[in-house]
Amino acid sequence: MQREDRPIHFSTELIHVPHAYSVPALQRLYFDLSQTKAAYESTDFSQPGPPRFYSKRGARTQSIALFLPDRVVLIEEWVDIALSDFLEKIRTITLRLPGAAGVQGFIAHTATIRTTFALTHYPDARVFLMDHACNQAGRISPHFGRPVSIGGLRFVLPETPEHKGTLTVVIESYRESLQEVYVEVKGVYGQDPFSCDAPEAACANIRSLCSFIGDNVYSYLSQYDAPQETHTP
Repeated sequence: MQREDRPIHFSTELIHVPHAYSVPALQRLYFDLSQTKAAYESTDFSQPGPPRFYSKRGARTQSIALFLPDRVVLIEEWVDIALSDFLEKIRTITLRLPGAAGVQGFIAHTATIRTTFALTHYPDARVFLMDHACNQAGRISPHFGRPVSIGGLRFVLPETPEHKGTLTVVIESYRESLQEVYVEVKGVYGQDPFSCDAPEAACANIRSLCSFIGDNVYSYLSQYDAPQETHTP
């Protein structure tokens, strides 16, 4: 298995005490961000959806900030930035929320990273995951009666004294590339409140989530991506 993964999505939900965002306050925040590297190209304050800032680059890459009554959601879809740049965007936005929008801090947060790993010894991630890793060869189609386009695994890992956050891990074949494995890990952190001027605890959790993928998920998958044995009669 290729050691370097290929991130495709970063997001975080910054959860706060319910707060009514006003359009003038968000317009001030949008202007403040326009003077920084966290600038967005456009706004959408139309109903019924939540207010949002957004940028589009190329065919699919998007940056989005959503302002819901109890949270700020920051999304990088089909990412073209490094994780360090996403963390800097979190810092830049949270620092400006008290003055522009009246939010003082956050009671919890989530983080989601989606990425892919390229296989070395298997041309089809479905065969790799379902037939090889899960030993399901010949055990699915007789019951479902149709082919499997996407298959995989899901784990929920509870928080422990040694490890922060509850993690949900999804590992699947990747619909856009036959030889890549799709990995999504979402962390929920309810024990780390932080003020808007001190987001480092949240950033540290997101970096830890990235390390979990690069170290733990990678080592789990790579144990199966070994040369296939061939047998001669």
